Amino acid sequence: MHMAEFESAAPSAAHSGPATERERAGETRRDRSAIVGLAVAALIVATALAIGARSGWDSIGSGGINQSLLPKVGEVAPDFETEDLFGNPVRLSQFRGQPVWLMFWGSWCPPCRAEFPDIQAAYAQLEPKGLRMLGVSLREAPVDAAAYAAANGATFLVLSDPDERDTRSTYPIFNFPTHIFIDRDGVIRAIVLEDMDTEQAVAEANLLLDTDEMKTQPIPAG
Repeated sequence: MHMAEFESAAPSAAHSGPATERERAGETRRDRSAIVGLAVAALIVATALAIGARSGWDSIGSGGINQSLLPKVGEVAPDFETEDLFGNPVRLSQFRGQPVWLMFWGSWCPPCRAEFPDIQAAYAQLEPKGLRMLGVSLREAPVDAAAYAAANGATFLVLSDPDERDTRSTYPIFNFPTHIFIDRDGVIRAIVLEDMDTEQAVAEANLLLDTDEMKTQPIPAG
């Protein structure tokens, strides 16, 4: 009986060696495939990051850097001159006497695209109150900014400074989007370094408008 058991087990033992080697070979192939897959994934991520950096994605969300380099709240907004989408020169100072919402953006910037409908909706509410909005497109051709603005129904004034030659010295932008609210005296009252929804944008602008309204209120005779 012991011999029968030995004989019946013998063939199984004889086949176990090659089977184990096959299993090991399969595991080796799977390990190699996994390594290759990880390498390909890493290459894809690295390529995407490199393309994103060239497209300006490295400037999205760098609020801390931008805050330290921009003009400060309470200071007079530095003047600059750039062009509208038709090549006409436009200066910030020509809007002195009116509250101004100055936005730096780009159609290549995901947060800028995400907020664009809300920004337009907010401006539609604020324009009748006397607010002027200047949307300065950076790091893209004027035609790209024009196409995106038109496709999204922008009614505010879109300006273009593709290589930042006109604005970099006074407004070095490292965060997209950047919103600057300027009162009618040309003083910066708020800076927002993030994308906004309609409610937030209207609230920020209303604070500016309320401040300007208080300035124009006659002082009661004492």
